[in-house]
Amino acid sequence: MTTIDSLIQKYLQGVTTEEENLLLFEWIKQSPENEKRLFGEKDIWDVYGFKTNQKEYDSNIELDVLKKQLIPQKSSRLIRFGKLLKIAAILLITFGLGWSSQFLSHTEDTQKADVATQDIFVPKGQINQIFLADGTRIWINSESRLTVPLIFSQNERIVKLSGEAFFEVAKDKKHPFIVDVNGQRIKVLGTSFNVRAYDTSNKIETTLETGEIKLFANGQTTVLKPGDQCLYNKENNKLIVSTVEPEAFSTWKDGRFEFKNENLTEVFKIVERWYDVEISADENYFKNMHFSGVIKRNKDTKHFLELLNNTVPIAYEINADKIKIYPRKNNTIK
Repeated sequence: MTTIDSLIQKYLQGVTTEEENLLLFEWIKQSPENEKRLFGEKDIWDVYGFKTNQKEYDSNIELDVLKKQLIPQKSSRLIRFGKLLKIAAILLITFGLGWSSQFLSHTEDTQKADVATQDIFVPKGQINQIFLADGTRIWINSESRLTVPLIFSQNERIVKLSGEAFFEVAKDKKHPFIVDVNGQRIKVLGTSFNVRAYDTSNKIETTLETGEIKLFANGQTTVLKPGDQCLYNKENNKLIVSTVEPEAFSTWKDGRFEFKNENLTEVFKIVERWYDVEISADENYFKNMHFSGVIKRNKDTKHFLELLNNTVPIAYEINADKIKIYPRKNNTIK
């Protein structure tokens, strides 16, 4: 096995160091074929990972087999930003129908320029992953926006979120990590948690997996422990904390959504963002219904509709990216 083969396998397993990521970046810069190979193999890895336990995955054998199934895709465009300060974001990876990457270069001259921010918007149908220079890793879900500074302040590490993201925050007691969300502020030292805070929703959902976080909202403060979930209602300014299975709320970053008795109208919104489709349904009819099940990114919307039909009798029509859902009559489905 060559050095680059070994490096690619480590990257697929998510165990590369920052130095190895940069070496890999230099390699894919050498030719479009290298870039296409890396992201093509990552597509295969993820599709396989949806069906198996990756911890038991033998990359030496299975990856060679799966390579034969790869359908050539249009090469992703690689964007290099020009001269920036020592920045917060190093690597951005886009998950969608294909993969692309954005690497932000940097210089050590941080004294002469004003602090600026980088706006990262993830459109419908995609998931992004961003690595910060402090070691923090962030997954950004569909139709979400994250704003990060090109350089953190001397006292705090502050980012802004609109939408949904999962954070694995690097520990730094001297520089707390803060997530500003509309109407709420989350302060952490080193932890992992999920935040769902879309502008179209009247609530902010914060779910803690590990560590500890402190929430501030409209003069109220609460501390979350692992397994806690806080729902902040932006209309009545109430904070409600409950105990949940936190992993179920962050499976989207691994390519699937797990729903447990989720309000059906909320499920429709999630499906719209995930698959970049437009769903038309009678909200008054479906608003008090709930859905439990798992949907996967490597499945199409029809798979979700068939799952839904097992719970709620529906009929549906699909026209390109537009889906009409309505109550089923006479036991027929269109």
